[in-house]
Amino acid sequence: MLPSYAWRRRLGIGVHSFAAATAGNRATIEADLAWYTAVTGRLPATLLELGPGDTIANAMYAAARGVRQIWLMDVGDHASSDMAEYRAIAATLPADFTATLDFTSRATLLASLNTTYLTAGPPSLRAIPDGSIDLTVSYTVLEHVRRADFARLLADLHRLSAKGGLAHHLVDLMDHLGGGLNHLRFGDALWEHPAIATSGFYTNRLSQAEIIAAAEAAGFETAVPYALYWSDLPPANLHRQFTGRTAAELRVANFGLYLRR
Repeated sequence: MLPSYAWRRRLGIGVHSFAAATAGNRATIEADLAWYTAVTGRLPATLLELGPGDTIANAMYAAARGVRQIWLMDVGDHASSDMAEYRAIAATLPADFTATLDFTSRATLLASLNTTYLTAGPPSLRAIPDGSIDLTVSYTVLEHVRRADFARLLADLHRLSAKGGLAHHLVDLMDHLGGGLNHLRFGDALWEHPAIATSGFYTNRLSQAEIIAAAEAAGFETAVPYALYWSDLPPANLHRQFTGRTAAELRVANFGLYLRR
């Protein structure tokens, strides 16, 4: 039996090369709002975050900047309900904004942020109206989507995006147990088994090129604004399934993906 999500976090299983924990990704979400504004000439009215994980902090940062309606989607109810953590975050935000927040419970805080927290995974995206999302963000999330479900998720995101809607996805291609390329040592017969696929360290092992191709097939325009590369490829005895990947593909450790509908 696999340990619970909370215990996997304590044990360090499934921890990314980027970690936000309960403080969220303030600098990144604010940069994404500034990027959207620079491209479109206005602040996004609506925001969707995929995989907020341990916290609803990013919704607080976005609402403080003026985003009017926010959706958070995850595969379970993992966000902290510790109001002390959210009060500490609020202390760093403008007082006139935090005066509007209700810290009685996580539910009341979400309501005062006009934020809907969806916890049934991608199927729960059906609760969002088509064409309603100005900006979609995810930070080390896309690589966790089951390989068989990946194209459908991108199609759903395209359906939900407003005309001209933008997205920023930070994708971590590293092995989520020990780093490197160790996750490419196994074939799909083992790796896609439910015991692995529901673990904290599962990734779909799609390459940068495959992820970009899937996004374009869903109808998005794509751009890669940044990437981090291995200076020397980590040692790995690749499964035959991956021996056709070029050294250039294998050198991509993580990257940013911009999408536009």
